[in-house]
Amino acid sequence: MMLNEQVRIPTYRVETELSLMESLSDNKPSKRIIKSKKGLKAIKALIDLEQNHNTSWYNYLKSKNKDNMNKTALFYRGNKILFKEMFDKADELAVSMTEKNLKLGDEIGVCVSNTPELVYILLAANKLGLKVNLFGSSFDKNYLSKILDGVSKKIIFISDDNYDDIKEVVKDKNIEQIVVTSLASSLPKDPSKCDEYEKELKDYYYYEDKTDRIVSEGNNIESFENFIKKSNKNIKVPNNIGNLETDFLVTYTSGSTKNGFPKEIIHKNRSLITMGRFHDPELCGNPKLENMRGLAHIHPESNTDVITCISDNLMQGWSVALEPEYSKDKALDYVILNKPNYLNITTSFLIEMSKQYLMDGRYNKDGKSRKLPFLLATFAVGERTSKGEEKFINTFLRKSKAGSGVSIKGFKMPYTTLSIGGGDCEHGGIYYTLWKSLQEKIHSPILGKKEMGMMPVPYVVVTALKQDSDGNYVECQYDELGIIVANSYSNLSCYKNNPETTQKLIITDNLGRNWVTTNTYGYIDKLGSVHVKGRIPEKKHSICETYLIDDIISEDTKNILSSTTVENENGLLITIQQQPSSTKTTDEICKSIYYRLQSKVPDNILEYIKIRVIPVRDSMPLTPSGKRSSKVLENEEFGIVENLKKYIKQDYQRKLILQ
Repeated sequence: MMLNEQVRIPTYRVETELSLMESLSDNKPSKRIIKSKKGLKAIKALIDLEQNHNTSWYNYLKSKNKDNMNKTALFYRGNKILFKEMFDKADELAVSMTEKNLKLGDEIGVCVSNTPELVYILLAANKLGLKVNLFGSSFDKNYLSKILDGVSKKIIFISDDNYDDIKEVVKDKNIEQIVVTSLASSLPKDPSKCDEYEKELKDYYYYEDKTDRIVSEGNNIESFENFIKKSNKNIKVPNNIGNLETDFLVTYTSGSTKNGFPKEIIHKNRSLITMGRFHDPELCGNPKLENMRGLAHIHPESNTDVITCISDNLMQGWSVALEPEYSKDKALDYVILNKPNYLNITTSFLIEMSKQYLMDGRYNKDGKSRKLPFLLATFAVGERTSKGEEKFINTFLRKSKAGSGVSIKGFKMPYTTLSIGGGDCEHGGIYYTLWKSLQEKIHSPILGKKEMGMMPVPYVVVTALKQDSDGNYVECQYDELGIIVANSYSNLSCYKNNPETTQKLIITDNLGRNWVTTNTYGYIDKLGSVHVKGRIPEKKHSICETYLIDDIISEDTKNILSSTTVENENGLLITIQQQPSSTKTTDEICKSIYYRLQSKVPDNILEYIKIRVIPVRDSMPLTPSGKRSSKVLENEEFGIVENLKKYIKQDYQRKLILQ
């Protein structure tokens, strides 16, 4: 087959595979969807979407919220915007965009931070059947130039905090209309009169409006407000453009593999509609909650932000707190400022928040501890969360009484334990575990002392595959390690302009089933929960899988907060942080790690291991997406690195003395 841009991920049709599932052994995880009430409900709901809701995201979202028009949809630094106001503004924008002769399938560039204007743009574009390419201002400039070559020259939207970073690239592309939005546009006129005003964070309620200065730089530049105001209000905009199969979003991977060059991912309307539908209580099994608020602070170029933080919340009739900044050092401020009931945040950001609260006394000093009773569900996403990290984060949630002020059917949580979120940009948020520690206690008769993994959303079929002696992929049994794969209606459509990489995502098993790989090792336990153990490297490790080392080290939750092992040209390099409550010296920690590794790792591997201890209050180096940077951790010039051979030698001397 000749590879071109039309190479697409096959759309999964779970209802057509029911007979095949019936024939599988009960010990095959992919059969679970037809063995549970939730799974069978999910299949019926998928068929219903196909038959009765073959429409656009805009239309589906508006239909879902027909009774919520007078409820708050968007929260922006104290300003509350109703669903009706949100749709009205999007409709006005759609008229202005129609005047630019944009038509079904046109792809427009958008580099706008998390503000109400971003939501208006997404809704208006989808109403017109346009494809939205959400790119970031931190991308490599040559890569940005390539992205802009692939979008419409009719219009581009940029927020004023991003403009100066990309203006030189944009000006070279001869784009007809540059529309600039400001972070200041939707701020409340008098923040102090807002019912959730935070006096201590008063500086967050002000942004300089840079649009006048930017508009003066070119005849083709216009402010967002003027672009809408000057449009012909008599233009009729069709309401039924696009369906489930229409391409909508171009978002980006986190770019951890190569900073500045994330891969472009295309998602259809189907992804957003399916994800939103299956957060309904009768399908996901979560309690029915009303008038909740989620936080959207992850970079908009990530589909986690648009689909999980914005779309999924609005689908439930909840409001979305839009946070235009993204900094681990300010993450706790964002929570106090926006008061989300539901929070998606990287593990690294969450650890920093916990350190600020527990160690620095931020909002927690002089006997005036600030509590977080509104914070019902805190999801650690984007990277692995070790047992030590989970323990530390739960201490923060307990001390801050997180979730204690939210009533669920008359029941109040004493405090909320950490929730774990999973998935990737290719699949969307396909699995999670709400209140993980609590779930482990509930399921302890089955789990024993094992930890609980992440539960797949009911319409997603997740399993693990291994290769047999003939090189064919066969499905693993429960608790058997393999490559985690998934099939669902939230899968990406393809990587844009990257057919070879798209093709590599597809794995066909011995039964002819097409799966989309998550590029991670792991297994499915007998509860059906997914245990992701580690990323599959581009090149096979010559020594051993790094997650095996981290699993051994992380068992010591009393002393080890974080452990991240990477392989470089010299061998394996372990970077650890101590638990803040640990009283051991660095040397004692390293010796302890050596003795535990010695009992489980062959001597010839121990010789290739080095170790680095980061001071407790420092942070792991992060990528722009807020995840740990393996590239920096591979560099032995970062921090003080010691060879494990030192402890091997000490152990040899100790053995001589004992003899």
